[in-house]
Amino acid sequence: MHAKRLILLTFCLASASHADNGDWQYTIQPGDTLWSIARTHLSTLAHAPALQKLNAIRNPYALKPHSTLRIPLQLMRQHSASATVTDLVGEATLDGQTLEAGQSYPLAVGKIIRTGPNSALKLLMEEGSLVSIGPNARFAIKEATFFPSTGASNTWLNIESGSIDNSVVKNPLMQNRHTIQTPSAITAVRGTGFRVNVADADSSATEVVEGQVEVSGHSGSQAVAAGFGSVTRRGEAPGGSIMLPAAPDLSPLAAVQSFSPAILQWTPAEGMAAYQANLMRTQPGRRMMDDKLLKTAQWYPALDNGHYQLTVRSQLPNGLQGYPAKHDFVVNAHPAPPLVLSPADGRRLAGRELAFRFSGDTGTRYRVQLSRQPDMQPIAASWDISQPDTTRQLAEGGQWYWQVARLDKQGKPGPYSQTYSLQADTGLWRASYPRGMQISGRPYPLSKARYQLTLQLLGRDSQAFVYSNDQPVWQDSERLYSGRYRVSYKVSTPDGYQATELEDILLID
Repeated sequence: MHAKRLILLTFCLASASHADNGDWQYTIQPGDTLWSIARTHLSTLAHAPALQKLNAIRNPYALKPHSTLRIPLQLMRQHSASATVTDLVGEATLDGQTLEAGQSYPLAVGKIIRTGPNSALKLLMEEGSLVSIGPNARFAIKEATFFPSTGASNTWLNIESGSIDNSVVKNPLMQNRHTIQTPSAITAVRGTGFRVNVADADSSATEVVEGQVEVSGHSGSQAVAAGFGSVTRRGEAPGGSIMLPAAPDLSPLAAVQSFSPAILQWTPAEGMAAYQANLMRTQPGRRMMDDKLLKTAQWYPALDNGHYQLTVRSQLPNGLQGYPAKHDFVVNAHPAPPLVLSPADGRRLAGRELAFRFSGDTGTRYRVQLSRQPDMQPIAASWDISQPDTTRQLAEGGQWYWQVARLDKQGKPGPYSQTYSLQADTGLWRASYPRGMQISGRPYPLSKARYQLTLQLLGRDSQAFVYSNDQPVWQDSERLYSGRYRVSYKVSTPDGYQATELEDILLID
């Protein structure tokens, strides 16, 4: 592949002269001779005459202490570098061999590293640098050499797809030369922190977080400092240096997600064309859920209960991505709370007896909490009840607030419903006696949400009852036939949110 069609990222951690000549500048110590240096640092003593000639040494036994000696890298002791997999999520292979976290692997020339969908890994290089590789990446190893005398390495990776983040340690003895090649430009990096993203075969983006980068393309070059980036397209000069977008504001996201799909909506940033979003489950187990480019500042992934981390980068129209923002959250969305038939919100009771009627089959268990305050703090009483045992007696009359959650098989509650109110001991004349049927579900914190309830009587070939409303409250002036109904509660919005809150059984007597 022609050099002008490649992107070359060379880590230059010493002076410019050191980076350009490919030599190690060895400082002569008292007592050193050309032969002692050769025995310690050269791959063979046969290279000693070449070293003497290169440095114009007259007397190999009388070297001037503290002066410098040029040692070409090709003459030095060296071996194939290795890397340790420190963090593996999903699946990755090295030349077809499945990689395992904690294991060290030789980076032999010609081997190919791949990561699968929803997969990522980190490679701790032998000299201490850290390379983070994203999902759907493929790159070949063109060079991987380690120099024991200096603890430095030369590494060349040819990337065809995917993204790679690099954090390279500075070596006081000798530069670490890491080269990354992609299909569209040549970039010389002077720094330790940068990111390369290859979205397609015709362009690549370089984003610098530390140091300075020199991007060269078909014609010309562009200096890129920390906090800036550049896009280079095949056959063109590199794009101008552009400030990287700031990390997006994820502060509107809730710490606990009680809905599934989760509602991940953050503040849109002006001028952004898209957002690169990565979702990782952190507990139980560690697994990447998805990595995708979003056109809007929202994501609605269907998630099980657990702990998660969301990482988002803003993307400019030219493809450059900015600094990442991270948000840790917990999903507690299962089992969904039941639908409520009674007592309806605002119900006035003649006495203190409560007859709870929820969706759920025989044996379904619930937890009902009561409080004197609308914010449910503090909890005055808590009852675990089950179908059909759903009648309880209040200890006192007056104003009460309550909420209900369904219990899972281990007896743990899922998310609670909205808060309902009632008044007890109002007397026969002031009590409310609702007619027909009212069913309510919990509302979603979504704009323009539409709530649909479907009821189908089991055991009969009858037409389904479908109710749709902009609030999760469905009223029918007539009571339905007594029996067992299959009930479905769905939520949708114009921007694409789709949820089936529950598929359940509803007993109507």
